[in-house]
Amino acid sequence: MLQKQYRLPSKTKLKNPRFIKTSEYSGKYAHNGMDTTRFAFVVKKTLDKKAVTRNRVRRVFRSCIEELTPVITPGYDMLFFLEKGIIGKTRRELLTELQRVFEERGLFKNTKPKGE
Repeated sequence: MLQKQYRLPSKTKLKNPRFIKTSEYSGKYAHNGMDTTRFAFVVKKTLDKKAVTRNRVRRVFRSCIEELTPVITPGYDMLFFLEKGIIGKTRRELLTELQRVFEERGLFKNTKPKGE
């Protein structure tokens, strides 16, 4: 389970967010002016009618984020919307995809976004 300090409160509004879009998820991220990065996950009922499936997808995605938390640059709020493409993906595939996207966006410590 994600530690409380890394959870994004539901009432939080992201100011000047940037967007991420892949076949597995889409997301928004913005600076929060804090020393930690906070995360939230949204899984719509249109992903699958069964709560078991939606909860499993959320847990697997959250575990990938937990693994990457030590290397993610602090000071961001991140909101992920999980899409239908995530069903059937292995945890390793999701982790690899997250690493690739975060590296491209410069969200890892000591990396710069591509194109800068």
